[in-house]
Amino acid sequence: MSDNAPTDRMKIDVAELTIGMYVVELDRPWTETSFLFQGFRIRQQQEIRLLQQICKYVWVDSRRIRGVKKQTIESHAQSVDTQPIISKISFSHEIEQASPAWNTAREESLRILESVRLGQELDVTAVKAVVKECVDSILRNPAAMLWLARIKNSDHYTAEHSLRVAMLAIALGKELGLASYQLEQIGVCGMLHDVGKLKVPSEILNKPGALTAEELRVMQSHAIEGRRLLMSNEQITPATVDVAYSHHERLDGRGYPRGLDAGKIPYFAKIIAVVDAYDAINSDRIYSKGRSNLESLRILHDSANSHFDEGIVGHFIRLMGIYPPGEIVELANGEVGIIIGCAPGNKLRPKILRVLNTKKELCKEVVIDLALTTTDSGGKSCRIKEVHSSGAFGIDIDAYRRKGLLIPTDL
Repeated sequence: MSDNAPTDRMKIDVAELTIGMYVVELDRPWTETSFLFQGFRIRQQQEIRLLQQICKYVWVDSRRIRGVKKQTIESHAQSVDTQPIISKISFSHEIEQASPAWNTAREESLRILESVRLGQELDVTAVKAVVKECVDSILRNPAAMLWLARIKNSDHYTAEHSLRVAMLAIALGKELGLASYQLEQIGVCGMLHDVGKLKVPSEILNKPGALTAEELRVMQSHAIEGRRLLMSNEQITPATVDVAYSHHERLDGRGYPRGLDAGKIPYFAKIIAVVDAYDAINSDRIYSKGRSNLESLRILHDSANSHFDEGIVGHFIRLMGIYPPGEIVELANGEVGIIIGCAPGNKLRPKILRVLNTKKELCKEVVIDLALTTTDSGGKSCRIKEVHSSGAFGIDIDAYRRKGLLIPTDL
């Protein structure tokens, strides 16, 4: 430790890092690494290995080290050790398997929820089969399923939202070091977290304006209805019931339906709360336009420690990245493109596929690597001016994927 270092910051060799330490500074610029935000708690061995590859020493916050509970550290260490090692395959290869799996999962989720709506018993076996196939894909290469989850159909929001929450939760669980059987559990939790909304009248669920106090009470009752519905099925695990009942609780105790404080909210419910909020913010609804990925992550970041668990939010931000493939961006010169990937060491300068010219007209597609290109042929800046939500400028990202133009080479 440096003699003149502040008392709450310790400079240590990366060989001495352990799970539970809070890293506040590196011996190199953060922008040269794959860490998106300065400051994070080490929760997995792979983060230690990455720091050891790129740094000789780091600074950690000694106060936050003392605040880490021993059982939390041991839990994370154990879940990393039990995570199976699966060879990562290329995005282009995995997308060929993930696409039919996603389409099947989408059709199944529509069928499952419709059967519940009609008063039939929940088909838990079908839910587990859908989740298992998606877990297998995410373990091979998470980028493929996360890419497919960006393709949305607003006509089937509830079913598709549940499926996307499941996919995001599985990918986040992998990032957090959960074992494969836990990924299947949290995938089922994601698929069924909003099943209680099937008991909410559609005129309230799809109301374009603000809800009255009574309508809000009915809307919030979906957590209780979900618990009641799931408890009636013997195949449903207690964890799934807990998530349906508790995913709208907040760390500050101001959530619903019970106003639980942070220590009483189940861990899986904290994970689902983050991805559920992200997808809701990121999607077009009758009463609101979806926000961009960057804006959605900013909202989550600003709500950490009040609404959401700070560590889970941090891992989710690193999972999604500031500029994920499929995001639509407008450049400073007026051109519009679709992000197709980021170099591992340069997350702020992605590769984009230019699809619209400065007049916002379709043009010949050209790949622009912003890590190598700063200006266009006319000398105008190519920096990213604004990030737009899915569907901006009438761009159908899946049409470009089907044409083979959006294969993220860095994933």
